[in-house]
Amino acid sequence: MKRLVVYQSATGFTAKYAAWIAEELSCEAKELKHISAEAVAEYDNVIFGGWIMGGMISGLDKLRKMNPKQLVVFAVGAGSDNGNVRSNLKTQNHLEETPFFYLEGGLSFERMSFFPKMMLKMMGKSIAKKENKTEQEEEMVKLFAGSFDHSERKNIEPLVTAVMKNDLTCSE
Repeated sequence: MKRLVVYQSATGFTAKYAAWIAEELSCEAKELKHISAEAVAEYDNVIFGGWIMGGMISGLDKLRKMNPKQLVVFAVGAGSDNGNVRSNLKTQNHLEETPFFYLEGGLSFERMSFFPKMMLKMMGKSIAKKENKTEQEEEMVKLFAGSFDHSERKNIEPLVTAVMKNDLTCSE
């Protein structure tokens, strides 16, 4: 089976995971901006990874338009999966029929462009001032406090195992 890992990364966490996945699957990893629909058509299996902003997986719609034969998606976010993150991402990104994996990455204010950096800092300050914060809001305050990296190679194991066994069911 001919496989390709395609990714879109803003601050490096998704690129890191894409490289690890490609290495484990003995295939190539290419950035989305360097791939075409014609190239995607050559592969039996495309594993796509994107970062999350506002609940949307960056680059996913663009890759879908390339009509990969078999698509597996992973999303890299700053927060841990508290049980709802994966489910919400699947719904928001219309991944009910697509094998999907959530991988915790990190936050790098140093590598962010101006607009996302300012948005996150403003949101963090706004939530921090709020009284009676929910558990999710408390976690967001901690997340937006500064840069961190929670990416770990072991996080790719379920994705790699599923792809290698071709056990790509869409169950939770």
